[in-house]
Amino acid sequence: HRPWRVWHNVGGGDFHLIGQQYFDWFRGATRLQPDAHVLDMGCGAGRLAFPLSDYLDAQGVYTGFDLSERALRFARRHVRGAAQFNFVKAEVQSREYGGAGVKAAGYRFPVETNSVDAALAISLFSHLLPEDAAAYLREAGRVLKPGGRLCLTGFIVEPGMELGSAVLPLIAYRDGAWTADPNEPERAIGYERMVFESWLQEAGLVLAEPVEPGHWSSPTRIGEFQDRIVVEKRPNDLS
Repeated sequence: HRPWRVWHNVGGGDFHLIGQQYFDWFRGATRLQPDAHVLDMGCGAGRLAFPLSDYLDAQGVYTGFDLSERALRFARRHVRGAAQFNFVKAEVQSREYGGAGVKAAGYRFPVETNSVDAALAISLFSHLLPEDAAAYLREAGRVLKPGGRLCLTGFIVEPGMELGSAVLPLIAYRDGAWTADPNEPERAIGYERMVFESWLQEAGLVLAEPVEPGHWSSPTRIGEFQDRIVVEKRPNDLS
């Protein structure tokens, strides 16, 4: 199934091919098992749910949430697999995506504390205001099992980066965040590494691997656009 452009955060490219590429990264980085409980933050039309439907077994559980009912309807209609698949409408405000409901910083993920083996957030943190990003990381820290991992993509601003000539020229915004457009900051937003790492610490999370830089911050388009980031819930943190 190839959905129409159900939601603009899906971006261009081949829906299923890109989903498979992210799945391969996710499976390797989280040591994913077929009986895992997976949380897909900002799941859209199920780009990652499709490859997961072939991988997860009858003991597996997938929970995805998104602001777009239209995208979720597509996923509910077409994703089939042995595992239990839940697609949840997130009632969250967003200027960029037209959501209504609570502020993102107050949103509680639709899964139990310490219940998730592995989580992912593809092209989600690149659209979150700093207070929302910090809150979503805290929620990830709450729901992950100790030792569980979250794979996310986004823009990490390193000290001394020259972003004027970058593919995505970000400018300083506020609270350690950088944006492409201060009038519509959620269109593309990045965070200074020190600030991002302080949010991780607050959430009981640590970087599990070095950040894999995307080409957004360089003058040339080679490889992945966004940075790839793998974080882990500290095993000794059972809160």
